[in-house]
Amino acid sequence: MRAIVSDLQRAVFQAADERLVAVANIIRIDNKKRRKRTFLCLTVTTDQPIAVRLYFVRNEKEDYYKKKRQFTLRDVKTVDGISPRKLTPEFELVVEDRLFRLCASTTEEKDAFIKQLYKFANKYLPVQKPDFVNVPIPVETPHTTVTAEQVDDDTDEGLIDYQPISVKEEADFRRLLARANLTIGEADKFATVLASQLQLLDGANIQSIMDSEAAVNDLIALVEDALKEADFLDKELDNFDELLYHVRDSVELIEEKDSLGCVERKNTRFLKDFLLELMATVDIVSEDHIRALQNANLSDPVSISRCCAAARALQAYSAAKVNSSMHLMVAYKERTEQLNQLTDRFIEKLMAHMSALFSNLNDLIEVSDWHEIAIRKQSERFHALRPFSDLMGWLKLVKPGAYQTLIQRYVQNTKLIYKKEFERFFEIVNGELNKIVNFERRGTLRGSETLKSTAERFLSAESKIDSKEVIRLIEVVLGEVGPVVESEQKFCTRFFHMAGDLLAVLETQSTSSGDSGIVGKNVEKQITDQVRAILSPLFEPLHDHFDKFIKSCCRLQPPFVFVMFVFLSKKALSLQDASSYFSVMVFGRLVVLVKRQMDTYLDNKSYQLAEVKISKRVRIGILESVYQFAELARTAEAAFAGTERRADLNRWYAQLITSLKDGIEYAATSPFSKSPAAVVRFENYHYFYSVLSELKIDCLDVQRKEAKKAYQDNIEIYVKELMGRPLEKIHVSFARAIYYYEIRHFFESVENAIRQGVKPEEIAFHQQFSRLELKKVISLYPEKEVKKGLEQLYKKIEKHLMDDSSLLQVVWRNMQDEFLKQLKHYNEVMGQCYPNSRIDFEVSVQDVLSYFSQFAMQH
Repeated sequence: MRAIVSDLQRAVFQAADERLVAVANIIRIDNKKRRKRTFLCLTVTTDQPIAVRLYFVRNEKEDYYKKKRQFTLRDVKTVDGISPRKLTPEFELVVEDRLFRLCASTTEEKDAFIKQLYKFANKYLPVQKPDFVNVPIPVETPHTTVTAEQVDDDTDEGLIDYQPISVKEEADFRRLLARANLTIGEADKFATVLASQLQLLDGANIQSIMDSEAAVNDLIALVEDALKEADFLDKELDNFDELLYHVRDSVELIEEKDSLGCVERKNTRFLKDFLLELMATVDIVSEDHIRALQNANLSDPVSISRCCAAARALQAYSAAKVNSSMHLMVAYKERTEQLNQLTDRFIEKLMAHMSALFSNLNDLIEVSDWHEIAIRKQSERFHALRPFSDLMGWLKLVKPGAYQTLIQRYVQNTKLIYKKEFERFFEIVNGELNKIVNFERRGTLRGSETLKSTAERFLSAESKIDSKEVIRLIEVVLGEVGPVVESEQKFCTRFFHMAGDLLAVLETQSTSSGDSGIVGKNVEKQITDQVRAILSPLFEPLHDHFDKFIKSCCRLQPPFVFVMFVFLSKKALSLQDASSYFSVMVFGRLVVLVKRQMDTYLDNKSYQLAEVKISKRVRIGILESVYQFAELARTAEAAFAGTERRADLNRWYAQLITSLKDGIEYAATSPFSKSPAAVVRFENYHYFYSVLSELKIDCLDVQRKEAKKAYQDNIEIYVKELMGRPLEKIHVSFARAIYYYEIRHFFESVENAIRQGVKPEEIAFHQQFSRLELKKVISLYPEKEVKKGLEQLYKKIEKHLMDDSSLLQVVWRNMQDEFLKQLKHYNEVMGQCYPNSRIDFEVSVQDVLSYFSQFAMQH
């Protein structure tokens, strides 16, 4: 315990100039171990005036103690020892009408603490002493108590603990034993020796005293005189103590009164500060402010300015941080109630005036005569509403419900204004669009009379409207709509104070948390959402008008959607402000709308390319869908050249080409077609290949190569279908068909025999392959018949192909090559199987080349 007392004195009380006089280790009554040890400490100050205090001290962690509660000795009302007959460590303290049930670690510790508490209460509390109940301590007078306390202190100071002898004392003791010729084990003999020596000394002392009897008598007389003087001084001291006892009580009363005076002065200062704070709070709203709100004339700018100042004063009054006890004061309650009623009446008047003002907003619009295509400005309306901006901000803080109601009324009335204005504006825009269309149509009708072919008519139909004029019109529309939307957004943001409170929240949160980036984004998003909630209903009609306008442009000239999409995509690069309602919600939706129109147009075009209609047997030639794709690709490439949105077009090319191929295949296999399927394919694929080669579209390089291969393959198929085997179809009469079969069958039989193992030089010895049979077959193809057959073949090809087709000579050249190839092949067979027979066709290779060239030049 002494170690604990030392630690507590050093760690807790030494710095406060207090001396620890008693400690009780407090434990739980149920003997359960506390998580943190608690001590009840009794201390006395070392400086004047002396003060005695009680502390509850908790051991928070090793070598660290903390004061939890503090009381003065005068605050203690009752000390209850529970039972004077039963030894128990429990006791109770009543401090300031509060009961503490405590339990010391031991009974002795409790008794020692209560004893010191009793002693200091009698010593330093002349009045208002605590009541000691069930405590085995006698009730003593203050004087006796002080004396007993002094004796106790002296007794305590005289107590010493056992200490072992030192080395020097041990050496002296051994010398004494050596003089007596004794050892450590002979302690009894040593004690006997010492006792005999002591008797001798006592006898000598008695003899000496008897010899000095006179001196002793004198000494006794002096002692008696000294005792008398001491008794006299003791009586004098008692008299002085009686006098000082009353004086001490008076001094203690004076000290107590001085202490109470300090408390009174402190309370007076607190009360003064409180009253000054109350008066300052009440005076925030002056009588001039109250009169300004009571007699508010919201049609007078001066009165509006006064009302704004009064509203700010009311807001300052409401936001003032006052002591919680001030809310219990009747004067403050009455003042607050008066201002609340005044606020409610003014808000009703403000809402009625603003509602009427919103209803008459249509009369506050500027009329612009300088430009025919123009939206009337709203600056006059904004100017009329701007003086009420501060009142709207105040209303947002004071009464959010009324603030939202005014926003709804503003939106309802302003929406009607913009609806009428947009209807008038877009009616003029549509009129301008019709003027452009009518002007272009007159020029087209004059030039369309000279157009003859289907392709020319189609190209004319797709090039009527001047895109520059329409783009100029779109720029005018955006140039008029953009400033109107932006000005409305700025006005609503400032007039309805959408950013003020949120920016204050941003500043507070960023200061406290330090993470200003995320908080800033959240606040910016909230501001944007509030602005959109107001502006979206106002400009909802605008989206319908844009939709109709874009669809009108697309109906007049569908491919024009490419130009519009590219133009708007480029313009979108300069409109990157995410907080701008026009950039995101108006222009952004317009771009999406045009993109959807482009997708719809291309999807319909894809369907048209695949759906080829042939109602009767005709020579098909190049399909109209191929011309359409060519013009579509040229228009799209001209529009998307050098733009960043080319990927949107490239994705559609694959679908369009697939549909185009389906259309070509459908036309080639149609039962209404007079042209062979191969002719339909290679004519259309050749034109398709020419278009892709002309445009040089990088993403369609694979499709270009496929188109080239397709038309080449189909030319080869057509040539083989038309010619068949050599000399098989150069005649057309039925009478000659038998002979064609004969020559074909003859050479096929020869080749089959060779494949079956007959040597070529042995073929002539077979009866069915004799030289006589060969001559009979060769005689069926005289020069005249071959030439006539080739001429008819050329005419047939010319009939299958388009008029003036560039592919005629290509096909004829392929025919020539195929014919010569087969002719040379038969000559080789005859050279192998019938050597030195001098049997040949009447026509030579040079004759065939001459015939092909002659027919090509004649036609």
